[in-house]
Amino acid sequence: MEPLSPFLVGGPAYSGTTLLALLCNGPGSVCLDEPDFEKPEQAHRGMPVLQRLCPDAILPAAPTRVLTLAEAFDLSRECAAAVRPATFGFKTCSDTFIWYARLFRDAGLPVIAIVRDVRDALVAPLPPWLTEELLVGRYQRVWNHLWLTSAWVRYEDLVHHPRTALATISAALGVEGLDRTSWDPDEVTGAMVKAERHELLRSGALTADRVGIWRDSGRSFGPEAHETALLMGYDP
Repeated sequence: MEPLSPFLVGGPAYSGTTLLALLCNGPGSVCLDEPDFEKPEQAHRGMPVLQRLCPDAILPAAPTRVLTLAEAFDLSRECAAAVRPATFGFKTCSDTFIWYARLFRDAGLPVIAIVRDVRDALVAPLPPWLTEELLVGRYQRVWNHLWLTSAWVRYEDLVHHPRTALATISAALGVEGLDRTSWDPDEVTGAMVKAERHELLRSGALTADRVGIWRDSGRSFGPEAHETALLMGYDP
C-alpha cells in the first residue's frame, strides 16, 4: 500500500498527542508537533524543525502572515511533496484538530486520534487560560468527531499494549516501522515540553505511570468530567 501523505494526528489536549507525534517519527516518516502553519508567530515550530529532520529537502517558505486553515493544509501538502519519499504529518489538538480533520478526510488523507480518561488529564494543574469545564468540553467534541478519523487509539492502550496500538496506526498510515517503545531523549525538543506534564517524554520510554492517577490524586471533579469519562467508555 502506498503511504498517504500528509497525515494528521491529534486529539483533545493532554491526551497523549505529543507522545503520539513523537512515536510517528519512524524510519520513513516525520511528524511535527503543532507546527501551527496558520500562525506566523509559531513559525519556529514548523519549517526550521522540518529542515533539521529532512536536511536535504527544499521546503516551501515559512508563512509571514496569518493563513486560513485551508491555506495551511495546502502548505502541509507542499511539505509532504518536499520531503518524499518520507511520509509527512503533523499533530494538533482539540477544536483545531477537528477543523483540520475535516480537510484531511475530504482529501482522503489519514487522520489518527488519541483519547484519554479526562479525569487523569485534570490531575496536573491546568494553564491559566484553561478551565476544567473548557477541557471537558474539548474532550466531548473530539469524542463526538471520531467519525472523521481513519483510526483512533486510547492513551491507556498505547502505554499498556504499544505494539498493538502502533500496528493500528501504521496500518492506517500505510507505513512500516512505527513499533518502538523507547526513544533517544534528545529527540524531545524544548518545543515539545510545553508544560511540566510533558517532562515524562524525557524519560525516553513508554510508561503507564499516569493511567488511573485520578483515583488516588485527592482531587475532586465536577459531574461533567465523570459523565464524559463514562461516555468515552471509562469505568466510574
